[in-house]
Amino acid sequence: MAENKKIIFDGYSRRLDVFAADELADFSRAIVQKMIKDGKITVNGKKVKPSWPLTPGEVVEIKLPEARAKTSLKDLIIHDAKDFFVLIKPAGMLVHPQSPVWEEHPEAVFSTEETLVSVILANPPKGFDASMPRAGLVHRLDRETSGVMLVAKNAEFQAEMVALFANREVHKTYHSIACGEVPDDEGTIDVPIGRVAGGKIKASDVGREAVTDYKVLERKNGFTYIELYPRTGRTNQLRVHLSWLGYPVLGDWLYRGATADRLMLHARRIEFKHPLTGKKLMFEAPVPPDFLAAWERVTQAKK
Repeated sequence: MAENKKIIFDGYSRRLDVFAADELADFSRAIVQKMIKDGKITVNGKKVKPSWPLTPGEVVEIKLPEARAKTSLKDLIIHDAKDFFVLIKPAGMLVHPQSPVWEEHPEAVFSTEETLVSVILANPPKGFDASMPRAGLVHRLDRETSGVMLVAKNAEFQAEMVALFANREVHKTYHSIACGEVPDDEGTIDVPIGRVAGGKIKASDVGREAVTDYKVLERKNGFTYIELYPRTGRTNQLRVHLSWLGYPVLGDWLYRGATADRLMLHARRIEFKHPLTGKKLMFEAPVPPDFLAAWERVTQAKK
């Protein structure tokens, strides 16, 4: 457990955030200011603004973020190898903090909401090099998407996997519940995706190439259980493509999907050749119970 720091200020008048940033050399100014606003850095036991002018004799108390997590990494890992590990990310968990500050100051992940990165860094697996860029990440999933993810343990394997993703040599399979009954048993959605005014990501003629293959597994009661195979890896690609097709993902409020307890999108499988050994590898994440329950609910509901 991290210890709190108590410091009696004995210098000339100085802003609290400037003083605290000097005391916490490993933390960025932005993180320090957030800690002050959250009441994790106080003056004389009281919450104040980052601009508070310190005077001699005042006591600054800093509650250091703890390297701990509510979620156990051991409960998420399904395969642990020498160069990497594979886990199942739960729906609702961010992969990493939204602010880019954490990439230069990894310890900052413990001062925000729990993310996959904070879970990894709180109790890393054997052989994990915590000094790697981006805590070993080689790809990501949206907050509301569940499923299989691969994380590197060393910089060499991380660089090789990033190259495999860039060269489209990693094959991913997703399961989703689409609103409406998709008529074709299989097909390809080849529609560019781009960020439009307001920041929303949509199908756009001036967007970047985005291609998704799909196969219908079942149709029932106005919904489709569908398997998706993205050839490219654009942000929100599968959600945008299904919405463009006219069959948005169940639970996808952003792209006009019907209401559900969560986004019904699950990363089911990942396949690739080990970049250092050439061995073909495949890992699967079972479809979670809440996903199956949602399919049961919508297909049994009376219209």
